[in-house]
Amino acid sequence: MSVPFKHIIKQYFNFSKKDRNAIIILASFILIMIVAIIIIDNIQLKSRYDFTEFEKALEEWENSRAISEISYQTFFVFDPNLISGQKLDSLLIPGFVKRNIVNYREAGGRFASPADFRKIYGMNDSIYEVIEKYIQIYKKPKTKTKPVKLNEEVVLDFFDPNQASFQELTKLGFNSFQANNIVEYRKKGGSFKIEDDLLKIYGIDSAFFLTIKKFIQIKIQAPPIRKEDNPAFLLGELNSTDSTELVKLPGIGPVFASRIIKYRNLLGGFYSKQQLLEVYNFSEETYSDIKNSVLADSIQLKKIRINFSGYRELIRHPYLNNNQVNAILNYREKNGSFSSVNQIRLANLVDSTTFYKIKPYLNCR
Repeated sequence: MSVPFKHIIKQYFNFSKKDRNAIIILASFILIMIVAIIIIDNIQLKSRYDFTEFEKALEEWENSRAISEISYQTFFVFDPNLISGQKLDSLLIPGFVKRNIVNYREAGGRFASPADFRKIYGMNDSIYEVIEKYIQIYKKPKTKTKPVKLNEEVVLDFFDPNQASFQELTKLGFNSFQANNIVEYRKKGGSFKIEDDLLKIYGIDSAFFLTIKKFIQIKIQAPPIRKEDNPAFLLGELNSTDSTELVKLPGIGPVFASRIIKYRNLLGGFYSKQQLLEVYNFSEETYSDIKNSVLADSIQLKKIRINFSGYRELIRHPYLNNNQVNAILNYREKNGSFSSVNQIRLANLVDSTTFYKIKPYLNCR
């Protein structure tokens, strides 16, 4: 330490305490003033130099550079919904913009118009204006199959494609080619198990099929009962047999025999032995045991005269509910007598499932 500095320090401590505090305060004030002057000078310097123009010029240069690079590129028409990442690279789109496009599509986004492509984050006007005319959004044509309009002379009615003749099919609206193909298909052993099987026939398109679908009524053909299939064969006709005969069937005791007869009376008779499965608590296993031992004669069904039956008679039938019965009665009151049982379905008075179940019990006489 130099002698003058030691002298200053020695003199400093010769001052009184009050004088020393004053010197410290004065030195601190001078230091603060120096720092303030430096800060003010920096602020004034920054205000004197405005970098806005420089930044704007830099951005314009970058955009012009991008355009000049793109101008050397051979462009092609593309769909931003379908273009691959590799082809996006060939358009010289910045990498982060390309990633935004891909991420947008992967998240389920779709470009409905070229303007949507501009909305991608990072896509600037300069690049978009160059590639806009090459953007082409593919729009899948909206096609909806509509039922064909049939000749006014055609009267559609319910039919079974397994049984309808050539003449009946042509009356229903099938052309000769279609009707002949159906007949030939059956001759070769083919059969229709569901409505959609008709589409297998060459010449029947979806438009015509939609027109006739609700009129298709395929009857389930029960396999013939053969005595040799069951050594313990016992033939029981469900609509005429009594409880003493029913209890002889395997799995049928007095309780089930009584339930079968009660349900038979409610229905008006069985037209199919499969209706036994509708009997309360009647199992598939029991039905399997007796199905080859019984048959149902539909000739013995008790018919409901829908043009004369009232609410009480109709509502008694297990297949009809309150709304359906009221719909039938209101339709009859407004439109007069039914000329065909099929009118009930055509007028949507009951659903198709109910109609096919109840139809064997109805007549218009």
